[in-house]
Amino acid sequence: MAATDTAPAEAPSGLLGRVDAHRVLRPLVRVGLPAVLLLVALLLIPFVFTRVAPYTMSDGVLLVLLATASLGLVPLTGYAGQVSLGQAAFYGTGAYATAIMTVHYHQSPLLGILVGMIAAGLLAWLLGLALFRAAGHYLTLATIAVGLVLAVVVKQFDLTGGAEGISGLPALSLGGLEFSDDVSFFYLAAGVLVVASLVVQRVCRSQLGTTLLAISDSPIAAQSAGVDPAPQKRFAFVLAAVVSALAGSLYALWSSFVDVNTLDLNLSLQLLIIATVGGRRSVYGATVGAFVVVSLARFAKEWLPAVSSHAGGQVEIIAYGLALILVLRLLPRGIVGAIAASLKRLVTPTAKASE
Repeated sequence: MAATDTAPAEAPSGLLGRVDAHRVLRPLVRVGLPAVLLLVALLLIPFVFTRVAPYTMSDGVLLVLLATASLGLVPLTGYAGQVSLGQAAFYGTGAYATAIMTVHYHQSPLLGILVGMIAAGLLAWLLGLALFRAAGHYLTLATIAVGLVLAVVVKQFDLTGGAEGISGLPALSLGGLEFSDDVSFFYLAAGVLVVASLVVQRVCRSQLGTTLLAISDSPIAAQSAGVDPAPQKRFAFVLAAVVSALAGSLYALWSSFVDVNTLDLNLSLQLLIIATVGGRRSVYGATVGAFVVVSLARFAKEWLPAVSSHAGGQVEIIAYGLALILVLRLLPRGIVGAIAASLKRLVTPTAKASE
């Protein structure tokens, strides 16, 4: 009888052990594996871009900077459902603040980056105080207006270099290491991208991310549950601005030059396309989307003039538009969202069969 009584108790114990292990390993795999894959992909970029034409390492640096700038759209657009067409305004704010601090006031580049992020965050917070109390698409219209206004303002003052911009920014150096060439700066910017991705992912997987999704899916239900949408959306807006300003500051230090093009509306559209193509609800979609956009731009500039002698200017806009149409039509969740959904369909039957 003793053996009969104890036998059933051993099976649940082993089952509980497997369940506990599964619960521990699943979050680690879900969070850690994509981060490792991102790191490996970034490490491969210098190897590929220095050997495969027509890529250059300048394309690699631009890729990670654009990916970083579009990261903030994950909580803002993907989770909160707010469309911003003024990310270039914050990107340019970071770039100009860094240029002014380093060239005119002879401060360290790190201080310039910090000032740029604070200035962009403060600007976004002030805009959010008014915008998120109203309903409708006021954010989209207001962010377009902010970018256009800033583009006019920076042309009027000597402090911002007028229409000619600011040149002669010093190279960024950390711990005696100077990041003055494309390869070294790429590794620095890639490290920033990885850290920023983990931070944004942490925010999206927190209670705030859940709240933003609830607000986006059903604002009335969220309000009836006692949730005030305005502060939550404002935080996502400020986060998007700060991350974009960080990328803009790095761009200024990499190019050693800043002008009004860093505030261009086309850049805001480009960042939104990157987030949409890669996947609006995935921080890793930013890198994938940036790779697609940079590749399209490079190949369009190389190939379209060969097809037509009249092709010129920003011919990559044609490629951007076609890519966006195809993704919205075929992959509404973006490339990373589609891959994640496919993997989930593959894993779910396996899990059910093992049970």
